[in-house]
Amino acid sequence: MNKLSVAISFLVIIGMMGCTSGPVPTAPDMENAVADAVSTATPDGEGWMISLKGVREDELWQSDFLRWKLESDAYVEVELEKRGEPGVYGGIPLSEVVAMVDDASGSMPYEFQAELWSRGYDITLTAADGYSSTISTLEVDPDEIFLVNTVNGEEVSPQIAGNISSGAWVRDLVEIELSLAPVNLAANDFELTLEINDTVSSYTIAELEALPIYIEGPGQYTNSYGNTFGAVYGGVKLVPLLREYMEISDETSLTIVAMDGYEMTFGGEMLLDQDDGDWILAFKENGAYMPEDPGYIRLVKIGPENPNIEGHASARMIARIISEGRPFRNFQLEIVGLEETEIFDRQTMQSGVTTNRNRVTYFDRRNETATAYLGISVWRLLERLEGYSAVTIEAEDGFAVTLSNDQLEGNDDVIIAMYEGADDELLSDDEGPLRLVWDQEAEIVPEGIKSVKNVIRVILVR
Repeated sequence: MNKLSVAISFLVIIGMMGCTSGPVPTAPDMENAVADAVSTATPDGEGWMISLKGVREDELWQSDFLRWKLESDAYVEVELEKRGEPGVYGGIPLSEVVAMVDDASGSMPYEFQAELWSRGYDITLTAADGYSSTISTLEVDPDEIFLVNTVNGEEVSPQIAGNISSGAWVRDLVEIELSLAPVNLAANDFELTLEINDTVSSYTIAELEALPIYIEGPGQYTNSYGNTFGAVYGGVKLVPLLREYMEISDETSLTIVAMDGYEMTFGGEMLLDQDDGDWILAFKENGAYMPEDPGYIRLVKIGPENPNIEGHASARMIARIISEGRPFRNFQLEIVGLEETEIFDRQTMQSGVTTNRNRVTYFDRRNETATAYLGISVWRLLERLEGYSAVTIEAEDGFAVTLSNDQLEGNDDVIIAMYEGADDELLSDDEGPLRLVWDQEAEIVPEGIKSVKNVIRVILVR
């Protein structure tokens, strides 16, 4: 297993609300910068910079490129000939760079749109002195053109090299532009739906932008891997929008549903905390409308002090906001590792559950009933931990069971449940907020297992 991450492989995450899509993490030093841009222009790196334009815009910095060279197998050295003179060129296929801006989602890992390339579009390469050359993808094999930074072992400014005409070997490269039109999101037919008790309302992007509660400002979030993403976001203030339909208190519970069905629940206490900024439903990022992923709408917090929120709180691809008048119930699960202890709050657990969605039908022998449960398998909850041989699941009253990791590893039939029943209702106070259960037809039932209600702690045993 790998080491612990709060995402516990949830957010990959993640997803909506999670998964993780967003701008590149800030990387001020050359060695630690990483080309990880996804939904907006990369924050400043170091060294030279190439502007990338396609269906979205981004930037590739020298610091990003060097990290790419160190950590990716995409970097190669190839023998090429220019005007009859052979040489050894070190770089990456241009398709790796094109992949950053040939897809509106811009999500990591980048996926080169080979079909678009084969259908044909133009790529304009521009040098620092204004010289430019345009090539057609119909005339170039994507595996035979490279962005290079060394020639015969000597470092050079970024340039294009490959089995192409010599005029396209642009040196001192500063811009790569694809003739792919950006997505026009202001006029699309997407609608945000509010379902507040018995009232249903909807807004287009244009209608939201026209509201007097539209604002812009800087904000950022840090994902479970410690990477911080930031941008200038534009959107509508969430609390004033909701107050048109309901009262909001610390006990208010709001469920945000993504376009892909992902759900996350937020408490009013968090949303009413505006000491460092305003929670907004953002649909612009650095002046541009966000694409479907991570947009069209994303929950962020902005303000003059550039507030930072946890990654799973930055819900993305928001389609619906639901309030059924139920109070928000928060909880914590303590993960006691061999070297450190982590606290997973309700949103972290919910992110993992809704991403993995492990379902079991548990048979309770005491009352001879079978109940459906939804949660996350124990092994997936701990997937990024290592070095333990057993797991102890402990209840609030001290009751606990210890299970062998040999019988948990890869076993999706043993779960920490958060929901029950056909409608996936939160567990009752009697057995929740979390419960250890297993499927009645599980292939492997760990020795000594018993159902544990009111789970508050998971302890790893060496």
